Amino acid sequence: MNEIEDNINKAIAEAQKIRDELALKANLGAANAGDELLKLNDRYELFKEKSQKIFEVADDSFDELKIAAELGIKAESKDDVLTALELAAEEIKYSYQKIQNLIF
Repeated sequence: MNEIEDNINKAIAEAQKIRDELALKANLGAANAGDELLKLNDRYELFKEKSQKIFEVADDSFDELKIAAELGIKAESKDDVLTALELAAEEIKYSYQKIQNLIF
């Protein structure tokens, strides 16, 4: 073989190695993303259900605080509840974006 053929074969071998590593990482990333997605979907559904209940009882502070406590939100007022819900919604959105970045 001449030098050009050697260089081409070397480049192909290196490309194959990189391709195989990427394929492995992509598969592992997809599996990890799938696991994270399942966990996050449960949190999302609970959050959606409970936040809707809070909106439905918007004038009843005791019920709001009770539902917030079920979500793990420590609040002393309606404003605290709404602020915590806003932060939780952003956290869920951010978590979905992290999973999206793992996949793409």
